[in-house]
Amino acid sequence: MPLQPLKLAVLHYRPKGEELDPAVTEVVEACQELGHQVTKVPVDDRVQEILRDVQKSKCDLVFNLCETFAEDYRMEVNIAALMELARLKFTGSGTAGLLLAQDKVLTKQILEFHEVRTANFATFENDTFETKGTLRFPLIVKPARSDASIGIGRHSVVQNWQELTERVREIRDELQDEALAEEFIEGREVYVGLVGPSVAPEILPIVEMDFGNWSSAEPRVSDREVKFAPEKEGSPRLVMARDLSDELRARIERAARLAYRALKLRDYARIDFRIARTGEAYILEANPNPYLEKKGELAMAAADRGWSYTQLVERILESAAQRYHLQVTPARRSRAAQAQSQTGT
Repeated sequence: MPLQPLKLAVLHYRPKGEELDPAVTEVVEACQELGHQVTKVPVDDRVQEILRDVQKSKCDLVFNLCETFAEDYRMEVNIAALMELARLKFTGSGTAGLLLAQDKVLTKQILEFHEVRTANFATFENDTFETKGTLRFPLIVKPARSDASIGIGRHSVVQNWQELTERVREIRDELQDEALAEEFIEGREVYVGLVGPSVAPEILPIVEMDFGNWSSAEPRVSDREVKFAPEKEGSPRLVMARDLSDELRARIERAARLAYRALKLRDYARIDFRIARTGEAYILEANPNPYLEKKGELAMAAADRGWSYTQLVERILESAAQRYHLQVTPARRSRAAQAQSQTGT
């Protein structure tokens, strides 16, 4: 059911002097199209300003797009914790979901408990080394708590114990983080978007990373260059996954739904998979509050489902509103729904 017009505060990371992220503008425009009153609240490195500016907006709901604080992605969970302490209503995952998904080791342990397939792995904490399952090289070594592919690249794939030890040391020294090593799954990489409450999210069509003219001699790793560099002819690009069998698609969707619920995610998320050559699908990681730019994975999947970008934003708002018992108006159709009806799409 569509929402009555709300006062929204769009919380987003914007260091002084930097340009506004395009996703912020797109979300704001979508919210305004839906009839909501919107105030943009930028976040940099001052805690007091966050609560002051949000409270000044007198908003009914915060649309939380803030993934960073003071240039540290690991502080994303602290933004949610701050809003929870202030009793603010906000979209997206709360402290619990962000904390569980941010810690890749904890994520894998929880998924293992729920019998969701992930690659065998080893953890390195101080002088402690622990393994889960028999490890076989090559391995991919990641920071345990980073985001946005920070610390991940082709150099992350190691072929022997010496390379493994060197990469673990680099992660500790350069990123001040512990390391996670897991078996490198060579195969297709797909992304599953989910929208809605934890108990019953809607699963969107599956998106795939087409690696284009990637050299067969190089391991296929979705690093920051793959994800954020301008697209060129033959470079990696996002496509819809069209040739998955019904049985494989069902297994991937079931695993995504279990992960969404087990990790306490809500409103919207993206679960990343690798499909091995054996046909098994392994969860790589869970992404609460994924990037909402129109050309991103979630918006692309929503468009394939037949939703406009504004309708995607509307579904996220409706999920949050349901959780907080914000009033809905059954008799009023949303502007997005009206526009779709008028265009006949």
